[in-house]
Amino acid sequence: MKECQICKRCYADEVNTCPDDGMPTVQSISGDPVLEGKYQLEKRLGQGGMGVVYKARHAYLKTHHAIKVILPDLVGNDPQLVTRFRQEALAAAAIRHQNVVGVSDYGVVAGKMPFLVMEYVEGESLHDLLAREGKLSPERALDLMAAICAGVGAAHHQGIVHRDLKPLNIMICTGKKSMSEAVKILDFGLAKIKSGELLGSFIQAQTTGLMGSPYYMAPEQWADEEPDVRADIYSLGVMLFQMLSGDVPFKGSSIPAIMKKHLSDAPPSFAQVNTKIAPQIEYAVRHTLEKSRETRTQTCEQLVEELTKAVQTASQNISSIGYSTNSSLPASQLRILTNPPQARVFVDNIAVGQTQPDGWLLLEGVQSGNHRLRITHDGFQDWESEFVSDGKPQQVVISLIQGTGGIPRPPETMPLIQQSQQNFPQVSHPQMQQSYSVAPLNSQPQMQQTSPPQHWQTGQQGNFVHSQPPQRRAFSPLILAIIGIAGGLILISGGLFGAYKLGMLGGTTVVNNNNNNPPVNSGNSNNQTPPQMKADMVKITGGKFTMGRNDGTPFEIPEHEVEVKDFWMDKTEVTNNEYYEFIKEAGYNPPKHFENGRPISGDANSPVRFVSIDDVNAFAEWRSKRDKVTYRLPTEEEWEYAARNGGENNLYPWGDKFQEGFAVIGRSTTAPEVVGSKPDGANKWGVLDLIGNVWEWTGSKAYLYPGSKGTIKETSEPHYMVRGGAADQKTSGKTAITSTFRADIPASRRDAALGFRLVRSD
Repeated sequence: MKECQICKRCYADEVNTCPDDGMPTVQSISGDPVLEGKYQLEKRLGQGGMGVVYKARHAYLKTHHAIKVILPDLVGNDPQLVTRFRQEALAAAAIRHQNVVGVSDYGVVAGKMPFLVMEYVEGESLHDLLAREGKLSPERALDLMAAICAGVGAAHHQGIVHRDLKPLNIMICTGKKSMSEAVKILDFGLAKIKSGELLGSFIQAQTTGLMGSPYYMAPEQWADEEPDVRADIYSLGVMLFQMLSGDVPFKGSSIPAIMKKHLSDAPPSFAQVNTKIAPQIEYAVRHTLEKSRETRTQTCEQLVEELTKAVQTASQNISSIGYSTNSSLPASQLRILTNPPQARVFVDNIAVGQTQPDGWLLLEGVQSGNHRLRITHDGFQDWESEFVSDGKPQQVVISLIQGTGGIPRPPETMPLIQQSQQNFPQVSHPQMQQSYSVAPLNSQPQMQQTSPPQHWQTGQQGNFVHSQPPQRRAFSPLILAIIGIAGGLILISGGLFGAYKLGMLGGTTVVNNNNNNPPVNSGNSNNQTPPQMKADMVKITGGKFTMGRNDGTPFEIPEHEVEVKDFWMDKTEVTNNEYYEFIKEAGYNPPKHFENGRPISGDANSPVRFVSIDDVNAFAEWRSKRDKVTYRLPTEEEWEYAARNGGENNLYPWGDKFQEGFAVIGRSTTAPEVVGSKPDGANKWGVLDLIGNVWEWTGSKAYLYPGSKGTIKETSEPHYMVRGGAADQKTSGKTAITSTFRADIPASRRDAALGFRLVRSD
């Protein structure tokens, strides 16, 4: 077969001149331009490392198709390729989705040239779109990626991995109403052909400027590991990075150079490639580019969910973290260095990203004003403090304290019953210069700060100033002394009334610091002492029910019948306000999310968090004395009985199916909402928030159900069961939070996602 050098039309071997433009024809593939007597090849559309794509017309049906002919030379190098290609053609034909180019036929010419008959679409490739427009807005990139992920995800659900996702394999059809209809994914027919065979496309990239597969291949593909769906996620992440920045993250002059970067180099930040992007969006992109597939974004659905939340958060919450271009207040940079690296960063309870492997994260456009910074990392205690952005660049260096820093996050800790506590290496660094220190809330004597890089210590800081947490002193020492003298006179002359008035002036009370927490500061005149709280409890009528589920996680198996007696249960989780009354009256130490010993403004009616078993028992003892009844944590049996509506054995407090809006769950952060904010999620007795908001302690130590085949890891510290899940837990999949889901954690754990409610016997 011959084709015209100009118009690329196909002709028989005897045609030497193109009748349309008079140019000489040249030899292309061997054989006739009619495949199997029915597909007339009309025009070459393109060529890649695996073959040539032609526009063809069915001789009898007169329908147009795109036909990909696999290069005979490639087949000659691998005799098994024809067999494998046929198997993949069958699999590709089974994918029926509007965002996947349909495969309708398959054949082999002369036993050595396989071809694939596909749906013909008119439009341009994503490669052409990016070449023309360069960078895309986050909203447009999300629109495109959602459609691409819909098609790729459909294939994944059928067990098919693409393995060669790149902009050239994404078509955008003309004449469609929306991007969800316009996107079409090509080449699922080549899904399981070895990645090594795809490297020929790199030669094409060098000669034509096309972006070949090496720029998009996951690390495990370079290592010759069997790729799964997460290899496609990585390729999608590279494409997403390219959409937002205008270029791929890893480039090189040779295949080995590109391979090395994929295997060992961290992707550049968007700032390094001169692209301003909200940190939430950058975090979502970087999650797809993790070297380890275990820590990478796991599914197409998760990719779209994270990207959607990031784009929405970047626009809807623009004022809360200062990403505003219209504000009259100056915006600035905040550079964060964490030890350990790859810690999660939150500003004003909004996830803004993760520090890189070198520990750094750069936040652009932080608006002037007061902000709250929180740093978390699995295996370390959370760090939290305020900082003030004054329009000047700032930098903060944080060294987290080694310890039990978070509740198990399925599926990483599954099966939960066999999960042992990780032993993290001891963090030890020279004491940081005072000008760089940022004292975290609840700082403890054994903590040592990370030394800043050497170029900081030699004065090469550029224009950065060093962030210090605001010092909240209502009065200077001199004024406090004067107030103290005046207070003494008032006490002598005015008795108890004078003492009350003195309390209103804002003195500092130091309480027994038996938990190594900061003392309670009762001198915030902006916070009024709350009235005494009364327990709001609901009576739960006892009975028999089925505990556990046979189709759950290993910790939930097997189902077994349990009977509980009548008991009373808190209608909601214990709030910050009620816990504050306890620490004020009992002289107990506040949890770490309190500010100056009090709940943060606006959080009074949210669940108290960062409480251990000892903290809970101390609170229960105090409330028991106050109300002259005996309070305690619920047993696991009591908690599940209430959450399953007793003998009705529902999977959720509201029924057997998950309902959006019935629980504070499926969020991107552990931050809870006000208790009782989801009234539709109540159980039949009116108990609220049994699912979501915060995990809830129970009084039951870790144990296996009767007949379970699991084993419990022996630990020096007792573990207790927690129930209900937190705001950031999953709502679907094997580890979705239900009324039967259970996890175990150490008794001493204080966590941002962990609270409690109490019960009392009838």
